Amino acid sequence: MRIALIVALVIISIVLIISVMLQPSKTNGLSGFVGGGSADTYYAKNKAKTKEVVMARITVLTAILFALDVIALNLIK
Repeated sequence: MRIALIVALVIISIVLIISVMLQPSKTNGLSGFVGGGSADTYYAKNKAKTKEVVMARITVLTAILFALDVIALNLIK
């Protein structure tokens, strides 16, 4: 059981690292300062369907799985 949890932890860790690295940065730099940044764009209205939201959900899910796996590993000794 412990070996299976360790293997799962390694796989979850790799998925978590990849999902964090694939997320786009949220900084606009000076473009938001100069242009003002309008929130009425098509992208802003349909944000729930974008790659950014999917990657954020995958990251949260793998982080939760990572925490649960670590807790399970600590309980089994």
